[in-house]
Amino acid sequence: MQAQLISRENRTPKILAQLIRVWESSVNETHHFLSAEETQQIKPDAMAALKFVSTLVVMFDTEHSPIGFMGIDKNQLEMLFVASGHRGQGIGKQLIQLGIVKYGVTQTTVNEQNTQALAFYKHLGFQTVKRFPTDDQGRPYPLLEMKLISFIQ
Repeated sequence: MQAQLISRENRTPKILAQLIRVWESSVNETHHFLSAEETQQIKPDAMAALKFVSTLVVMFDTEHSPIGFMGIDKNQLEMLFVASGHRGQGIGKQLIQLGIVKYGVTQTTVNEQNTQALAFYKHLGFQTVKRFPTDDQGRPYPLLEMKLISFIQ
């Protein structure tokens, strides 16, 4: 497995289509609070975020297929998704560690109902500092702002 920074000019339709498939497989496995219809409604927002996030790092398998990615803006982890068939293999941890060490990540926001992600970030040293009753689009999915308190490697 290899992590690679993907510049905006290298975010081709092909790589974006592959990443949105990773996103969708991850969301289907972890975001049980979303209906299939809601996931499809959010998909264009996810695509836009992939196109425009400042820093996009993709984890590739040995066949050079994307299996996970993270997006970072300044010190904020904006997104971290691992394909469903690759979860539990340390890919998310490798990405977040790279984000912290190389890109200065110190905070993230997570859906409160995504209990797997919440436990993951807590395990890695993040702590909830604020709760928002809705997501960024005003949907009834509470968000938790988390800050890195102690980095666990």
